[in-house]
Order: sequence, then C-alpha cells, then structure tokens
Amino acid sequence: METTIAFTVHRSNNAAAAGLSLRGSCQGTGPAQQLEKAIDEMVAVGSMLIWVDCRYLTSLNWQGQRAVFNANQRARLAGRTLYWCGLEPAVLTQLTTTGLHLLLSLLPATGYQGPAALLQ
Repeated sequence: METTIAFTVHRSNNAAAAGLSLRGSCQGTGPAQQLEKAIDEMVAVGSMLIWVDCRYLTSLNWQGQRAVFNANQRARLAGRTLYWCGLEPAVLTQLTTTGLHLLLSLLPATGYQGPAALLQ
C-alpha cells in the first residue's frame, strides 16, 4: 500500500520577495484548491516575482498540474512571474509527460531567491 505525504503550503512575504514552499503530494481537489488559493494570495499582495520552493513537493497528479497551470496563468495575466525552483526528478517527469514544464519558469533549487525563512 502506497502512502502519500499530506500536502502543505507555507507562505512568506517581505519587502524584498514573496514566496511559497510546497511540501508533500498535491493530489486531489482539496490540495489543488489549496495551491491555487495560496498563489492567488501571493499575486494579490502585489509582488512582481513569486518564488516557489518545490524541493519537498513529492507528486502532482492531473488536478495538481491543473492547479499549477491555472495559478501560473492568473499570475502571468496579473503581470507577475512565478519561479518554480528545485523540482524533484519525479515531479519534473510528471510535468514533462504532460508538457506543462514548457509553460513554467523552472529553476534549480540554487536559483531560489525568495524569503529565506521558507527554506528551513
């Protein structure tokens, strides 16, 4: 029996940067809505750049990927840029399979420039 790690989103915003840290498995309606809501809140704050630490994101099913796409599009339309940093190989494979990786600004974990508190 496979177990999944509960999905959590940690937020931080300061004068210099806005960021999110995604942890666990984003699968199902609830986690997908949680992800979209968190990104929408960061977009509403007004930061032009939003850094998303994905080092502890373990999986994204189709609902999670749809949430990523929707949130990324809304951020783009609002003039914001989301940087998805440190995707694990398994998650990157999931995004590559659907082609979603082509629409996202992907960076390695070392490219993250968001709030340092999220990295703890």
